[in-house]
Amino acid sequence: MNANMKQDFTIELSADNNFSVLNRIINILNRRRVRIKKLMGFEDENDFRRGGVILLVHTTPDLAEKCKLQLEKLIEVDEVIVYDGSTSYLELSERIVDVD
Repeated sequence: MNANMKQDFTIELSADNNFSVLNRIINILNRRRVRIKKLMGFEDENDFRRGGVILLVHTTPDLAEKCKLQLEKLIEVDEVIVYDGSTSYLELSERIVDVD
């Protein structure tokens, strides 16, 4: 795949559920002109101080990797996983949506 070809990526991120952490995550993507197609934020049902974000973004493989590295530098962030395509977004978001 051409490194300049834009495609969909799913980003899964776990972090402390602090004020403004979501804002900083979005700023990292905005500064690199990464288009956010879908975003789902959630808190851990067992610990409100923990949470995460699932993002579906449209960008190049190169920029997806650069964003991953920047997101990992945020002090609240524990882990960032980038998947190719949108299938992972659908699977991850189905796990989070409350069924009750």
